[in-house]
Amino acid sequence: MSKYMSLFFLYEKSGKKKTLIAFFIIPICFLAVFLARVGDPSKAASLMLMERGFGGMWDVIAFVLANLLAYYFVVNALNGKKALKAAHSTTGYTIRRMSISPIESYLTMLVYSLAIVLILWATAIVSICVIGKAALSLSGATGINTKIALGLMRTRIGAALIPVANPIVLVFDVIAIIALAGECARSCYLGWHNGSPSVGVVLIAVLMFIAWSFELSAGYLLLVVIIAGSYAVFSILDVIFREKRPKGDPFRVNKYSGIIDMDSVDFEEDVFMQVNSGADAYEAWSPETSILNKYGRIDSNEKKKGMHKIGIWSRRQRFMPIGSNMEKANFLFGLCVCIGLGEHILFLTRYIMHMREITVNIKGVTIDPDFMMPYFWELQNHTLYGYFAAILLVLFVQAYWNYAYYNKETKSMYVMKRLPDRKEYSRTIWTAPKIEAFIILIIMLANIFLDFGIYAFATPDVALKADYLSHLLPF
Repeated sequence: MSKYMSLFFLYEKSGKKKTLIAFFIIPICFLAVFLARVGDPSKAASLMLMERGFGGMWDVIAFVLANLLAYYFVVNALNGKKALKAAHSTTGYTIRRMSISPIESYLTMLVYSLAIVLILWATAIVSICVIGKAALSLSGATGINTKIALGLMRTRIGAALIPVANPIVLVFDVIAIIALAGECARSCYLGWHNGSPSVGVVLIAVLMFIAWSFELSAGYLLLVVIIAGSYAVFSILDVIFREKRPKGDPFRVNKYSGIIDMDSVDFEEDVFMQVNSGADAYEAWSPETSILNKYGRIDSNEKKKGMHKIGIWSRRQRFMPIGSNMEKANFLFGLCVCIGLGEHILFLTRYIMHMREITVNIKGVTIDPDFMMPYFWELQNHTLYGYFAAILLVLFVQAYWNYAYYNKETKSMYVMKRLPDRKEYSRTIWTAPKIEAFIILIIMLANIFLDFGIYAFATPDVALKADYLSHLLPF
């Protein structure tokens, strides 16, 4: 037996008992929802019985929650508990000491997760068909197979699991399967190296619920597909880039949070700073040897020259708490930027669909007024909510992390408040989040100007309304 098959069966042995629970939950929930909506099948009319039993969103909720539960069981079983790490043998401990690279263990975990989600998918389809056939038989219906097939296509859960009528949903299903498996594998990968498990699987589950439960237009569906696909690519690339880091500390998952794997981490001397007294840390007469200067909190005369004096990104790093997890902060900032960009893609989807109609209906130098390009702000409707949410997230979540770093992790709040500069405590909590929010605001404005350039110069003049310049703003 190859080492990959051995690893695959190690995964299966660790989490099979708990994962089976998720498989049994699906038919039980489907049956409960069907009976709650239809009642006694023997006394119900057979006309549109499948649509009445599985037509709502409760079956979608049950299936999405079953996926979350299955992956939680897998990650929990493979990571084990770390509370008694010295005496508690975990699967992650075994995997780290096998003759297999971390990236290979991640890929086998990805295949294992794909197998789980496909089995969940098949279980849901078979459960619906069995429950529908039994109910139609009890109601005395004829042509049961035909009614099951047609009814399944007209229900939300059926259209989600077998999207033969909507190619965009089919693409979303494929991406969602890969993204779910990738997030589960990534959570196990981080957990094997004492990292915090990824919560990206919750994001994919929310997108599944939105795409399946609501009758979204093609533009919104395409936006959901782009967000899910982008996050799936990010999940895989994150693991690859972690493998390319220096050998002494390839994962850097909780480098500054106090959770360190004593067996696998080679300590770097420049990570830790030794402060003997407040005078040594804040000696203003020797900035070159100051610890604050070492960590970018005091600029030397050379750094004050040129563009570095107004560098926004360097100032953000300067006002972050010394020793805080910059990787975690950069991830939050990047995620917030992606949220804003992802929501704003809705403008491009609307513009592309209208351009297709214009291309078909334009005739020489004339066009039907019904197919003219809408006003600019009508295309921008609901496209800035992502940026607004990103600004709020980066402002308050990062500020809370800075606050928690002083009050919960390092317990240095009292020391910070006794520094010669009494505003240092509040400055290092709020300045960096404000800078990040300002950067996102600049990105939003640049995106709006780019959209207007596309709208004004890429649209044929005959398709633009005569007064489009007077409707650039929503008021």
